[in-house]
Amino acid sequence: MPATARSKRRFGRLGVRRRLFVTTLGLLVLCAGALVSVVLWSFERFYLATAAADLGARTHALAQTAGDLLEQDDLTRLRLLVERYGAPEDIALRVVAPDGRLLATSQQDPAESAIVWPTVPGMAEALAGRAANGIAPGLVDSQERIYHAVPIVRHGRQLGVIRMSRSLAQLQAHMTATVFTVLAALAVILAVGAGFVAWFARGLARPIQQMRDFAVALGRGELGARLAIARADELGELAAELNRMAERLAALEGERRSFLANASHELRTPVSNLHVTLQALDGGAGEDPELRTRFVRTAVDETTRLRTLIQDLLDLGHLEAGSTRLERSDTALRPVLERATRAIEGRALDRRVSLAVDLDEDLTVCIDPERIAQALLCVLDNALKFSPAGSRIEVAARRRGSRVDITVRDQGPGIADADRPHVFEQFYTADPARRRGGSGLGLAIARRIVDAHGGTIHVDTGPARGAALVITLPLASPAA
Repeated sequence: MPATARSKRRFGRLGVRRRLFVTTLGLLVLCAGALVSVVLWSFERFYLATAAADLGARTHALAQTAGDLLEQDDLTRLRLLVERYGAPEDIALRVVAPDGRLLATSQQDPAESAIVWPTVPGMAEALAGRAANGIAPGLVDSQERIYHAVPIVRHGRQLGVIRMSRSLAQLQAHMTATVFTVLAALAVILAVGAGFVAWFARGLARPIQQMRDFAVALGRGELGARLAIARADELGELAAELNRMAERLAALEGERRSFLANASHELRTPVSNLHVTLQALDGGAGEDPELRTRFVRTAVDETTRLRTLIQDLLDLGHLEAGSTRLERSDTALRPVLERATRAIEGRALDRRVSLAVDLDEDLTVCIDPERIAQALLCVLDNALKFSPAGSRIEVAARRRGSRVDITVRDQGPGIADADRPHVFEQFYTADPARRRGGSGLGLAIARRIVDAHGGTIHVDTGPARGAALVITLPLASPAA
């Protein structure tokens, strides 16, 4: 495997904390290194420019004095002048005649006699009447020097050239000391920065690692775990959302377990009854025509009960998953109510229960008529189960502003105050008096359908005898 791929894989396996540390520290080193390089380069350029300006000013000033002495042909004083101002160790000062002869020098080196002065850097320009400056190797050593050559002119006549140079060794020593100082300061800054970056990475990575462990715990089914992260930033908001998600998952898990337990219980009873009936028929009970008819009827009833329960479970599952598509349209409410009441009319007659439908006016609602008819049928079926013989079920629809209230009222035993908040839950069995057959899912299905239409369903708390369930739906918008 190539080294680049291996390094990428190693970096990919680093934790968030290490990756933050390495990345941030790398950026810090890169920025600090770039800043130091610019500072040192600027310092060197500034020092060279300052040294060149100072050398040029001194050379021009000495050119004036040397011109006076050359005009007087006073070479003795000229040599004294050159020796005096060229006395510093890092300074070299020379005066050359227009024909290239060395007139005075501050360097007492015999090798200078062999130098061809017109070929020395800057001398050709100065002998031609132009000042010159630059950096060149020393004439008697290999050290780099900065030089300035100025022509000496009087009354339009060139008397010679003065050339002053200065060794850059002192500048290089200053630069070396400056580099070490800056690097030491940079090391201190990086050490402090590394500590800060480590603290920052640890503070940022800790909640992320806690969220990772929390997510792993949720994946293992530990829904009671919670994050204790209190931060006034996006990570704090994320932690709060994760806690809320865990609470919702715990609630859903509780509902799921309760649903499975209730569904299993509901399915077990008809299956057991059917099994016992079939065993009896298989054991010879079918030879008696009366017993055979009764057992076959029992098997048919239990099969019907199973089919109804399974269909209710499927409907509830589709509604909760949101996979049931509503085909909403502006629909007259009266035909929907009459259709639902006709569906239970036969069973109501068998139990000697009358039905009454009352609409104060023609109402139009924005609904899926099939689904609302199903919800109304669930509510009516619930009312019929608890209606005594000779009683009446009343269905009334009244306008309430931009909505309509559909009330289904029976004359049965009513609903206890403690049970009212739970009547729309799946398989709710808190009150055995209201457990008279059925799957226990009808009102839960009705609530899901009404919720999907943007409506509400609740138990009326009025003083009347019996139970009253109220469905509230939005009216259709008036035509433009």
